[in-house]
Amino acid sequence: KNHTLRLKESSVSISGFTDKSLKIIKWPLAAASIVILPFSLIELGDSGVIGEIFSNKVTILVGFFGYFLLWVLFFSKRSAGSFFSTFEHELTHAVFAWITFKKVTGLQATWNSGGVCHIEGGKNWLIFIAPYFFPTLMLIPMGLSVIVDHQHYDSIEVMLGAVMAYHVTSTYVETHRGQTDLQETGFLFAALFLPTANVMIYGWGLIYFVRTPELAFGYVFNCWVLASEWVLSFV
Repeated sequence: KNHTLRLKESSVSISGFTDKSLKIIKWPLAAASIVILPFSLIELGDSGVIGEIFSNKVTILVGFFGYFLLWVLFFSKRSAGSFFSTFEHELTHAVFAWITFKKVTGLQATWNSGGVCHIEGGKNWLIFIAPYFFPTLMLIPMGLSVIVDHQHYDSIEVMLGAVMAYHVTSTYVETHRGQTDLQETGFLFAALFLPTANVMIYGWGLIYFVRTPELAFGYVFNCWVLASEWVLSFV
């Protein structure tokens, strides 16, 4: 019992420290996002990955536009419901709750009336805003790319394209002024942070699959370095 109590106290203290740290960096990160955005777009363009997708990785486009067509014709209709997208949305809240040392006690999703993720230990802005920039389902093709034989890689690329289209369409539907997540985070912060976060996450994902994981992490690193150098040039 004593060991259990110590573990719980340690978890609570780490959780509280994480929340305080996130609160401190929130607005500096928003300001940094404004500066990084143009560099993230320039670096993505310079990487050549977009051109390579259109010339050598058409399978990604097949998956993307295939899902997008299905969404336009079927999934966007109210009669199709939104259970899966709601479940994925709440699951993303749960993932970032775990990452920030919270306890997830329940997760509910309905056919077309939203959902809820029950969390103990408090919440923070990262948990609220995570579904609007983090493509959780991308973890599936990413994991498969490590274990599946290279001859089946085309199928994984189709899945990647479909997953990206799913996240683009679901984020589009879920992003509105009535969304309580964004109200909790703050619309100004969301407007400053989300464009950069989305460009960098999707850019990272594309470079990861089309090129190498090393180049993907290099892309993120270079965005920060170039933005920092630009700011320091005024000092």
